[in-house]
Amino acid sequence: MSDDEQSPQPSPAFIPNEDGKSEAKIRMEMEAKRRKERAEEEWREYEEFRRGEREKEEEEIRQLRERRERRKMEREEEEKRLAELRQIEDQKRRAEEEERQRKKREEEQRKREERERKKKEWEERKNANRPNFVITKKEQGAQETEEEKKEEVTKSKEQLEAEKRAILEQRIQPLNISGFNADQLKNKAKELHDLICRLEGDIYDLSQRFTRQSYDMQELAERARQINKGGKAKAITNAPDPLAAKFSGIPPMVVMYSQYERVKDPRSFKDRRTVFTGANYAEEYQRIAPSHMLVMTDEGFQIAGAAEGGGHSAASAPGTEVPVE
Repeated sequence: MSDDEQSPQPSPAFIPNEDGKSEAKIRMEMEAKRRKERAEEEWREYEEFRRGEREKEEEEIRQLRERRERRKMEREEEEKRLAELRQIEDQKRRAEEEERQRKKREEEQRKREERERKKKEWEERKNANRPNFVITKKEQGAQETEEEKKEEVTKSKEQLEAEKRAILEQRIQPLNISGFNADQLKNKAKELHDLICRLEGDIYDLSQRFTRQSYDMQELAERARQINKGGKAKAITNAPDPLAAKFSGIPPMVVMYSQYERVKDPRSFKDRRTVFTGANYAEEYQRIAPSHMLVMTDEGFQIAGAAEGGGHSAASAPGTEVPVE
């Protein structure tokens, strides 16, 4: 076999053409070109898609901005309207407050004038029956000198009587009724009668006040004494009390129950005082007269005879006689 017969023949695809390129290389270049065109087309489609997406996003952003601006304008208008309403409310409230203050001042002025008028009327009524003398008093807190104290201590009985007469002459004015007719005398008598009634009322009020205050002082002194002793209050004894002796016009305090009672009686003093008063029985029964007499002997009770009240004479027998009813 020759060398030409033994060597393999090349494939037609790898046989170069006139340009020096084989068919396989041409196919590869064409395939690469198609892939490139496909990639460029896909990129253009992606660019178109991205452009559409950006346009949508920009449109949404524009709408959101417009909506935000619109809401901002609405809020500004609402705030402006609310500010106007608040201003109107403030003006109305200030006007109401001023009106209320004005009415309050007018009411206070009216009450003040009413008080002044009543005070003036009371002063006029008071000065109508006011005595025509003035009692001079020393200023409060003024200190007496040693000489004045010695003079007061060393005053004689005649000087005290003279001062008493001078004070009485100053307080008791002479009754000048000369030239009065019947009506004037009646008016003067009525005026003196009213003055006496008023003075008697003042005396009664002051005496009642003194009695009440004295009783309160005695009660407070008793409480202070019990507190100073400490512990529970001791039983009230009948020992003389110097404070009670000082206020002798006050009746002693009534003890309604013992301090050692476990349960206090809720009844009042009047109810307790009237429990044992009156009749002992609701109905009085008549006693039946005995008909026989019983005599106590060594053998026991024996009927001695008829009783005196029963129409029979009672026989005398040794022992104790007991009437039989």
